[in-house]
Amino acid sequence: MAEAITYFCPACGAYLRYDGKNGKWVCDFCDSQFTKEELEQKGGGHTHSAQPVPDTTEVAFSYDEHVAESPADSSHLRAYHCPSCGAEIVTDDVTAATFCVFCQNPTVLPQQLSGKYQPSAMLPFTTDKKQAQDAFRRLCKGKKLLPKGYTNEQRLEKITGVYVPYWVFDCTADFDYHATGENHQYWSDSKYHYVKTDLYHIHRAGKMDFENIPLDASEHMRDDLMDALEPFDFSKIEPFDLRYLTGYLAEKYTYEPKDLFPRMQERISHGVENRAIQEGKHYDNIHSVRCHKNYQSNQQAYLLLPVWMLVSEFQGKKYLFAMNGQTGKIVGDLPCDKKRAVSWFLIIFIISLVITEALVFWLGGGF
Repeated sequence: MAEAITYFCPACGAYLRYDGKNGKWVCDFCDSQFTKEELEQKGGGHTHSAQPVPDTTEVAFSYDEHVAESPADSSHLRAYHCPSCGAEIVTDDVTAATFCVFCQNPTVLPQQLSGKYQPSAMLPFTTDKKQAQDAFRRLCKGKKLLPKGYTNEQRLEKITGVYVPYWVFDCTADFDYHATGENHQYWSDSKYHYVKTDLYHIHRAGKMDFENIPLDASEHMRDDLMDALEPFDFSKIEPFDLRYLTGYLAEKYTYEPKDLFPRMQERISHGVENRAIQEGKHYDNIHSVRCHKNYQSNQQAYLLLPVWMLVSEFQGKKYLFAMNGQTGKIVGDLPCDKKRAVSWFLIIFIISLVITEALVFWLGGGF
């Protein structure tokens, strides 16, 4: 049996959502706000069990033709009853927090984050949706070739807070570094210029320790953009608490640590070599680099990290905007409207042509 839960306001009974900007749980109906301690004292924020739908691949969905095209696809779907309106919520098998499409009730699916899928800790949001919307406007400001209406309110409302699953690695790298270094001396006399080149064999070996290397663990996320959102401040981590999920989307991991180990090696490999180069004597030129590296990671932590996201589609291609939900750092792709690009080119060409003809006329004594 599967369960969907919602956190309710102790004052009016409406649903609560977590507001990262002020660090409180807020009710949008009566404007009440509660700290974690106040919720515990008032008895609010307790889970309310839904009327569960059996967690089976044979559940008959009334609208399954919109979410699954074959029995194989439906095996990745789950159905729950909304605790607020009773409507059926259909999600994939990695979603841990979502919204009811009928009443917008924020719903947490606790069994998705239980057992081995329970995070050891999380970074709650410290920014809100308005800040993410303002950041998206700044990213788009001055971009004349964006599609018309790209920053309209309807699109801005689709910006969603997501708790992205990450594996955070601690790693030790043993390295054995060999290279050839060159130092040059230059001088001249009345007839010749001279260059003296001293060659050195560079050998350095040692061990480096790395901490808190975050790698997103969801197959749905673009690795390059998730990496670009760093750094996160891990001194602010909190013990995992389902209440922080209310009002956001959340996923459980789809990649195990062993799946991400090659990515972790690639990320720190350049750092190992650069550190080896920086140590010791300075050389004018270094070449013929050979660096044997051996990596060990005996500790990984499973965390949920906050990201504001917007996925847009233009002319068949998807574009992703993302903002670090803790620091406000933004990354993203923006589309280019080819028709607008052509229009701007023609405008600039015509203006340039008019200016050129005016200059020719003026220089030719036309005035």
